[in-house]
Amino acid sequence: MRQPKFRVRERASAQNGVLGLLAVAASWGLFWGGWAALIPEIKSDLALTDQQLGLALFAVPVAAVPSMVLTGRLAQRLAQHTLPVVTGVFALGVLLVGLSGTHLAFTASLLLVGAASGAIEVALNATMAAREARDGERLFNKVHAATPLAMVVAAPCVGLARQLGASALAVLVVIAVLVGLSAVMAIDPAGWSEKSGSTAAQAAPRQFYSPLLLVGAVAATVLLMENAVEQWGAIHLETELAAGPLLASFGPAAYMAGLSAGRLLAQWQGAALGDRTLVISGGALGLAGLVVGAAAWSPTTTLIGFAVAGVGLAPVVPTLMGAVGRAVAHDQRSKAISLVTTIGYAGFLSSPPLVGTLAGWLGLPAVLTIVALFGLVVMAGAAALRLLPTPARAA
Repeated sequence: MRQPKFRVRERASAQNGVLGLLAVAASWGLFWGGWAALIPEIKSDLALTDQQLGLALFAVPVAAVPSMVLTGRLAQRLAQHTLPVVTGVFALGVLLVGLSGTHLAFTASLLLVGAASGAIEVALNATMAAREARDGERLFNKVHAATPLAMVVAAPCVGLARQLGASALAVLVVIAVLVGLSAVMAIDPAGWSEKSGSTAAQAAPRQFYSPLLLVGAVAATVLLMENAVEQWGAIHLETELAAGPLLASFGPAAYMAGLSAGRLLAQWQGAALGDRTLVISGGALGLAGLVVGAAAWSPTTTLIGFAVAGVGLAPVVPTLMGAVGRAVAHDQRSKAISLVTTIGYAGFLSSPPLVGTLAGWLGLPAVLTIVALFGLVVMAGAAALRLLPTPARAA
């Protein structure tokens, strides 16, 4: 039996919309995955001291946090236009970083990059939540899988480009163009109208504020654990197992690969398992993987541990975001996503100084073991999902 033409057009529009989300997530990861490989050349080109570079890089989180807060309100006004707009601004910021010729211009461009990057995090999550409500398809794990995969690919590609003589400007121009193309792909003329027969629980702001804080705290815990591996995994392999630079670089890469694989698995079976099961099992696997990685028995077991931790923790934050999006009424959805995303980002920011300070006292293996125990907090935090309003869906 042939399907009506409008059904085919609706399905094609939804598929194109998902490609746009994947493109934004991938291009965003492309920049941040290659960024670390570009910093040494930029530092040399601008003749920056370590202090000047550190202060300039601090501009990213300084701009990102207030931007996250404001983007929730912006999304209520711009709706489906929010993501293309902020992604376009991000592309401009990336280009300006490459064009910076002075310390001041470099810092100013990083302020724009940080603000736009924070806005993308909120806008992407808000857009996915609205699309899920509109199209009835789970998207969070699928789309979030693109970012770590792009980061894994970007780092060696940028390193190879530099090895072949490409300048930082050339690399950043290419990335800016790709980000700009993803902004165009993210344009969705269909809007954020709810799917017929599907509604979210109409909770008043005060009723869902406390549960959102708890969900945000769980997300912050997961991101603290993630950043500990991303920032300290290579150092752990070099200092504890005498791994060379190439082998040590596989520590964060193994974790990132685990993130992508775990999110694809959750996209495949997540709806059948349920949100609480994904969060509890994710915390357990994250704990087990990081304990094995921290033990530093051998490079192989450490890499396996990091990969297992990545697979486990991978679906937790996307699952939390999806649950919030389904639980909150459409007129409060962007604010709720903004709140949870901002709280989660606090965990990401606190991880490097926390792990670094404790490692100076206790040693890195002991600190990574302590970080692993935060998996228990994640497992317990799954109970916060029960406090969210329950979506009421018509048959």
